[in-house]
Amino acid sequence: MGPPRSGASKKSTSSKNAPGRDSRKEKKKPQQSKQETATSRHDQTGQDGNQIGLSATIPLTLQQLLLNVFKTALLTSDGAQDHDHDHEHQNEHRAQTPRAEADSEPEAQTTAPAGKEKLDIKSLVQTIKSHLYNRDFESAFADADEDLLRAYALRWSASRALGYAGILKSVLRMLLSGSDGAEAQAQAQAKVKQTSHIVCIGGGAGAEIMALATAWRDMMDEAALSDSIGTVSLNDESGGQCQNQDTATAATSSPQPGLAVTAVDIADWSSVVDRLARTIRSPAVPGTKSHPAPLQPESADSFVVRFERADVLSLAEEGLKKILHLQDAAAPARTVLVTLMFTLNELFSTSMAKTTEFLLRATDLLTAGTVFLVVDSPGSYSTLKLGKPGKKDAEADGASAAPQERRYPMKFLLDHTLLSVAAGKWEKIYEQDSRWWRRDAARLRYYVGEGAGLEDMRFQVHVYRRLAD
Repeated sequence: MGPPRSGASKKSTSSKNAPGRDSRKEKKKPQQSKQETATSRHDQTGQDGNQIGLSATIPLTLQQLLLNVFKTALLTSDGAQDHDHDHEHQNEHRAQTPRAEADSEPEAQTTAPAGKEKLDIKSLVQTIKSHLYNRDFESAFADADEDLLRAYALRWSASRALGYAGILKSVLRMLLSGSDGAEAQAQAQAKVKQTSHIVCIGGGAGAEIMALATAWRDMMDEAALSDSIGTVSLNDESGGQCQNQDTATAATSSPQPGLAVTAVDIADWSSVVDRLARTIRSPAVPGTKSHPAPLQPESADSFVVRFERADVLSLAEEGLKKILHLQDAAAPARTVLVTLMFTLNELFSTSMAKTTEFLLRATDLLTAGTVFLVVDSPGSYSTLKLGKPGKKDAEADGASAAPQERRYPMKFLLDHTLLSVAAGKWEKIYEQDSRWWRRDAARLRYYVGEGAGLEDMRFQVHVYRRLAD
């Protein structure tokens, strides 16, 4: 990533709903609670000319499993090792509804196992907010200890991962199938095993990693179900009783594509990434019958995660090439997607010249068909103040009034760089200046400490596709 996540101060204030607070509008939709596969509810409106839709959804029980991974991995000292298999099975049988965590009192939920140290979330979150308020991003991120980074991920990354999952599923579906049709997606997944590489610039805090793991699990489950339905005879004498077995067999026997994810960040998030990557494969995470743990199978090649600490604004050519092309991987994987989620605005704020240079260097290194996904704060939060003249400049111009700052929307800078400066190398396939993701506050369970509940997310989104030179 570029600089530490200066946009994080906006993250804590941009949502109008306090963490964990139910909105009245959500309570007035009882028909939605009847659908176990109720989803992250994306706004369906878009702008004319969009070539793809970003309306893919994630089942509610899978959203809950994502949250359980965060809690298991980061809340206590030993992560996934804190939960034994008996506890897992108790939760699995008890969670007939998407409420994968028990409906117990918060005090009982936050009791750490004997001998295990639990984060003081309230105190740590207050410390982070204090650093961000003072714009001391070095203390908040680059110089932060592991406990502070874990608290940040529990407080902010969990909500963002839920919001990102549907977006990333839509993009992955398009990349795998060449279209956004579910049938074409299933056909593409059934062809041959292949590995695709995704680079998440500024993704050290884990939101992108967890969103991709969740979207990938959902897509592989859909593909396995499609394969299973195709192998069950209409005259099956078992009356369909073997369908679940056929589904499991199809999931393991059919060639499936693989996904390699590289999270790049300027701060050292390696411990957080390692904890999440390990817990993604842990069967000890509480799950449901619909979506049992682990989130990803234990096989090492189906979903691979790595972390790279780097400042993309100062990377040498070889360093950037290594990140974008996964040169150190045992098996080559083509980069199909690069994401900047609540990061590009920070890069532009640090240096417009260096960020523009980074985007142009990346353009030259990426191959045709690669998708570039940008998600960031909407409206005035993404307006950059640049080009303010000094006092001498104002006097030289004979100006009597105080000089005015020049304000540039991030969207303008992004389009100017990719569509004008790099003309003919990118096409924009989706854009929306303001979009909401709203959590299902009544049914999702996520209590990790006071001041660290879930919240809704408002954002802008832009998707570009690399053209052939």
